Amino acid sequence: MTTYARPFFNSKNFWHNIRRHLAGWTIFMVYESFTIALASGSLERLVYYLLHYVVNILLFYSHAKIVMPMAMINPSQKAWKIPLFTAMEIAFFLALKYGSDHLIAMIFPEIQKGEIIFDERFIYGGIWRSVYFILLASGYYFLKYYIRERDKRELLEKKSHQQAILAKEQLIELNNARNAFLRAQINPHFLFNTISFIYSKIHKTDPAAGKTLALLSRNMRYALRSGNNPSMVRVSEELKQIRYLLELWQIRQEGEVTAFQLEATESAENAEFIPVVLLTLVENIFKHGNLSDKNHPALLRIETDATHLSIQTRNLVNTGLNDNGQHTGLQNIRQRLRLRYGEHSKMQHYTSGDQFIVKITAPLNIPAEAENP
Repeated sequence: MTTYARPFFNSKNFWHNIRRHLAGWTIFMVYESFTIALASGSLERLVYYLLHYVVNILLFYSHAKIVMPMAMINPSQKAWKIPLFTAMEIAFFLALKYGSDHLIAMIFPEIQKGEIIFDERFIYGGIWRSVYFILLASGYYFLKYYIRERDKRELLEKKSHQQAILAKEQLIELNNARNAFLRAQINPHFLFNTISFIYSKIHKTDPAAGKTLALLSRNMRYALRSGNNPSMVRVSEELKQIRYLLELWQIRQEGEVTAFQLEATESAENAEFIPVVLLTLVENIFKHGNLSDKNHPALLRIETDATHLSIQTRNLVNTGLNDNGQHTGLQNIRQRLRLRYGEHSKMQHYTSGDQFIVKITAPLNIPAEAENP
């Protein structure tokens, strides 16, 4: 079973690592110094041994933190870099040890016995001591490297496991959506069959009701087809549905005035736009607007310039009970514009005097970042 361990070497635990290193060196220094002192039968040079650990510790961390990382930058060169750098370290260690011995003798003359001579004994002893700490530092470096790589591997395994769970959840959601879509296809099929049956029964005896049912069926088929198809539609196709909707509204009004103007340039009719949005705008006018004043007709204007499609609606505010003021359809349009065009579209709606106005601007060509968010 895989366990996702906390990284051993973590910058957040810097001071904890410092304390751990200090404790480890303290134990090592005391152990080795007392071992040497007891082996020699004298504790007189105990301080001398402890002072020399400054040079030993400096060599240890120089090798682990500087030399080994530099030698391992290019693995193909480590075969000659490590021996070369190690030889340089040993030479530097011998020089530093010789200098530190003289410094200790100057500061603590009582613990220095005999003359300090740079002879074969000094060199061999220094080489053995430096190689000893270089090996310890190499072990420390590779242990640190192993733990770091282990943490990376476990982190990748954790991410892979989470992605697998997410992919499984998405597959379940996709299957649920497919099942819902198939069920949704069955329901409209039954509905349109029923509408066709009712139309066949009433269109001869009540032509107005039959026409209403036929227009309603066309609007519903278009809305359902557009809802299942994510692609754009020509504005002209949407305008045809708006005219059907306008006919439905006029039948419903039973001869009352319907003041509504539809203005669209030829270039605008040939442009492509999100399906059902224009229908929703007109439905919003019918629901919340006052279309009974011929002097102030409701307006839907669609036009284009070189880069953008512009849509504007204007209608008298209906102060009757029919206006609940929530405009859920407009909120839906705003969300659909954001999903399709990202930040490249604009929509605003406001009241100016007794007129309610909606303005939409969208690019004629969808930006690449909006198509692939």
